[in-house]
Amino acid sequence: MFAVVGDLANAYNTIAWEDAIPFLAIIIGLYWLKVKIDTRAGLGKKKSRELKKIIVDAIVEGHRQAHKKD
Repeated sequence: MFAVVGDLANAYNTIAWEDAIPFLAIIIGLYWLKVKIDTRAGLGKKKSRELKKIIVDAIVEGHRQAHKKD
């Protein structure tokens, strides 16, 4: 584990600005592509909110039914 962290530190310290800028652009581009794929697959914020609402409603309904039997 520490060897990996050490290698990352060496890579960070030795990378030149000429190489770092395109690398950063590629990382940003890949993240943008990931967000687009997640959005098309329905994993965006709207689906997340809908899923959260369903879970909360199920918990509330279960709580009501549990106290109704008492």
